[in-house]
Amino acid sequence: MSAEGYETYINSAHAFSCLYCHGGQSGKLTKDEAHVGMTVDPSWGDQNSCAVCHQSISDRFATSLHATQRGYYKLFEQRTGFTLESHPQIEEEFRNECGKCHATCGSCHISRPDAVGGGFIASHNIKRIPSVSNQCTACHGSRVGDEYTGGNEGFGADVHYIPNAMHCRECHEGAEMHGDGTLYEHRYEVANAPECVDCHEPAAGNVYHDTHGEDFTCQVCHSQDYKNCNACHVGGAGITGSSWMTFKIGYNPIPDQRPGEYVVLRHIPIAEDTYGPWENTTTPFYSSLPTWKYATPHNIRRWTARTDTSGGLSCGAACHDTPNDVSGFFLRQADLDAMTSEAERQANQHLIVPDGPPTEW
Repeated sequence: MSAEGYETYINSAHAFSCLYCHGGQSGKLTKDEAHVGMTVDPSWGDQNSCAVCHQSISDRFATSLHATQRGYYKLFEQRTGFTLESHPQIEEEFRNECGKCHATCGSCHISRPDAVGGGFIASHNIKRIPSVSNQCTACHGSRVGDEYTGGNEGFGADVHYIPNAMHCRECHEGAEMHGDGTLYEHRYEVANAPECVDCHEPAAGNVYHDTHGEDFTCQVCHSQDYKNCNACHVGGAGITGSSWMTFKIGYNPIPDQRPGEYVVLRHIPIAEDTYGPWENTTTPFYSSLPTWKYATPHNIRRWTARTDTSGGLSCGAACHDTPNDVSGFFLRQADLDAMTSEAERQANQHLIVPDGPPTEW
């Protein structure tokens, strides 16, 4: 808290004493004595200081996926066959590594998230609206951030990207980020998550919308290539495989949560030996969940490699004539054959599109 920052803070609506939120000992002159009982992040846990004034928001946020990371827990349980809660040592490892990505009130409204090094972004001032670069894309940068701002070489920014104008909250409002009190287990289950049709009614009379609107998600036609990841390992190793840019369309893996028969799929970095360093944790049920997951890339364009009509082509020519090999737009048997893991091939078998243009088209 610099001199200028301190002056701003003590004249703000949150000008509480340091001890009011952080705890510690009053009247002590040494650092060690003064810091006894101090809480570094008082916006988290059972003693959340923010809840004193913002109880309803705090209660809802405690159930949000940003806070609970319930999706990670659920997927871990499904692949390993046991719960983290039943293995305290492994749960501690999880919290130390994967768990550091959870968000608190402070990591969205005061400082950069701990997972990316922390640090105030405007002294100790509490901002109502988070910073896109210091908070939103500080965590969601390598995929969402680069897609949205055009950071992936050879690909343009999302059509909605207007620097310093169109904030993430234009689509992802506070009500979604704070949660609605429901303990969701997947982000695509969230009831108030944004959808393209919230702002864009499909154009009437557009033959492509009329033909495919019920079967395709918008991203199938209007997204560009996006980053896919491979081979993540715990124990400090992190992502041990290389990422790559591609575009794959396949059958919808979560039809009970999101509509559309054909959707964009992104490869995630889970591997059979991802959790090996945690007491030799294995994944006997690895093939029960696909590694090509439902995706909503943040790189929307009206004209893409699939909607290109230059030279007199029809809008669907690129899709209908796409190769059957790994270079094509569809997730095919060729993509599975290229995988080294038999369990992974089994996990994604139900998502591949048969060779050739789908017969119902």
